[in-house]
Amino acid sequence: MARADRRFRMVTHRSAGAFIAFALVLGCMSGLACAARAVAGEAAGYVAENAFFTGGLGDDAELRKGRTEKGGSRKGDEPGLYGGSRDLDVCDTQLLLEFLLNAANVRKKTAWAKALGISARNKKVRQFVGSLTEVLLAGDTLVANHGYRKGRANRYDAVLEAGTAVLVDLFGVPRVKCNCGNPLAVSGQDPGDVDVEFKNRDKGNRKWHVRKDRVVRVEKADEKQKSLVVVDVDDPDQQIPLPLPTDPDTKGPDKKSVTVPAVRGMTESEATEALTGLGLTVETERVDVPEVGTGLATGTDPADGTTVPAGSTVTLMVSGTATEGLVDVPSVIGMPQEEAEQLIYEAGLQPAVALQGASADQVGLVIDQDPEGGQVEPGSTVSLTVGEETTTTTDGGVDGGTDEGADGGTDAGADGGADAGTDAGTDAGADAGTDTGAAVP
Repeated sequence: MARADRRFRMVTHRSAGAFIAFALVLGCMSGLACAARAVAGEAAGYVAENAFFTGGLGDDAELRKGRTEKGGSRKGDEPGLYGGSRDLDVCDTQLLLEFLLNAANVRKKTAWAKALGISARNKKVRQFVGSLTEVLLAGDTLVANHGYRKGRANRYDAVLEAGTAVLVDLFGVPRVKCNCGNPLAVSGQDPGDVDVEFKNRDKGNRKWHVRKDRVVRVEKADEKQKSLVVVDVDDPDQQIPLPLPTDPDTKGPDKKSVTVPAVRGMTESEATEALTGLGLTVETERVDVPEVGTGLATGTDPADGTTVPAGSTVTLMVSGTATEGLVDVPSVIGMPQEEAEQLIYEAGLQPAVALQGASADQVGLVIDQDPEGGQVEPGSTVSLTVGEETTTTTDGGVDGGTDEGADGGTDAGADGGADAGTDAGTDAGADAGTDTGAAVP
């Protein structure tokens, strides 16, 4: 009887806890006070710590007129969300591509692509960047920002000040912060329920007056757009149509010859990506090099630094004993689920799919896999984590973006740019810039 009483009390306590949680959610939904979520405030001209890039990709600008006065969640095709013109020059996309496609930056490129929910293949990266358009934010805008730390993209929510230069996609959503190359996504927070915190003010950031009723969160338009209606930065009293790319460049600069990059110490998949990204054909050879870890590249033939015709075959030497009967595991992170499963099947392996809540731009894409590469027995299982739509909840978390006990942003996914509970993005990086760019009348 005593055991039954204890069991009854446990059930009662759990039921009471569930009721309290339900009541709190119901209270938030019905307009009662809920704890605001702290997010990072990043002023125009500020380069956050742990930025992906610190080499002058773009310039922000001061918007004295033409700012949006309507806050809340807005579709990317709504007029007046951005400032722009046909002659706007605030983001160097060619420099961004040169950085991402450099073999020495393959880890950053992979993390960058994961955060954006795209394939890290060079062709796909070129195509994606070619589909973006440079604009200025016409209002303080809530985004999911990403810093780069310990080889990963750390997601955190931030309000970017009006005048910040960004690259937007064909759905009108901010995707890249111009002055640092950080990948951006749609925040999972309600712009009216955030508490903006201004940190790193001794490193170039500054505080400005944020009106919550004017903070915007840009969501994906219902379909791809051919143009956006933006505030004319040359005449802020006017709005103009800004054409968007219709045929993104995927080829990149033509090269008759390429230089074989140094790949020693990279994983097999990283080294293969670095070589194929230059237009080279790769053949893999297993070699016994004890001083190099198993599965890591030991070098190439011809050696790094050698100039060869584009399309040449390069032998990639990987540490480890060749094993008869094993098959290579293809890298499918960033691919649509159907395409990824097909590649796994074609390799003679079995995909096992698990769904996980993710940001809107990662829904339906592979955001993680295990194993990520190497060789396995034919018929082995490759676990794929695929993003699925998740509901937004308002909690009392703290912002990601500093090193002062910050939580890493949202709870949306593993290693795909939304790393729950990770230290987020801005605790050990490059010194922040202070130049706010040229004023736009």
